Amino acid sequence: MTMPEHPHPLAPVGDPRQLRWDPAVARLPVASPPSLQGALALTFPLVPGSAADPAPPVLSIVPDLPPARPVPADPQEWASRFLQAVVEVVASERPLTQLARWTDPRVYAEIGRSRQRVAARRAAGRTRAGRQHVATVHVCRPSPDVAEVAARVTTGPRSRAIAAQLTFSRERWLCTALDFG
Repeated sequence: MTMPEHPHPLAPVGDPRQLRWDPAVARLPVASPPSLQGALALTFPLVPGSAADPAPPVLSIVPDLPPARPVPADPQEWASRFLQAVVEVVASERPLTQLARWTDPRVYAEIGRSRQRVAARRAAGRTRAGRQHVATVHVCRPSPDVAEVAARVTTGPRSRAIAAQLTFSRERWLCTALDFG
């Protein structure tokens, strides 16, 4: 059985397993249909008279695997950068919105209130502005998805503490509790 003529020599007609290779059709110039967009079609050489469809592939069932759970990275470096950003936001050196992705909504609101209190104290002359720096950071991991952080923040010769709880959620660390000492 030879392949009947049709608009495109690559378009199947009837049962593809019954089609036979026809050298006359194979030599026809083939215009790429617009759906190929320049892609190369895969062809394999067939001996004249052989079936167009080789033996069907052997399929096997693979059991469903549980989704891979991301492993939380060590939060030490991230916690240090995050707490430095918190200190800068409270001192009005950085916009509060930069912390939105990394904080729980309650923590985000608390940082905003702390920022307003510090700005009010500065306006009243009760607090001097000075560059604050996170000097030390200590991380405790009570579980793989939770990190408790204690940090010492310095402003000139003075120091104060910040405590935070970080939870690994949606493949990132999220600050779920924050306390200024």
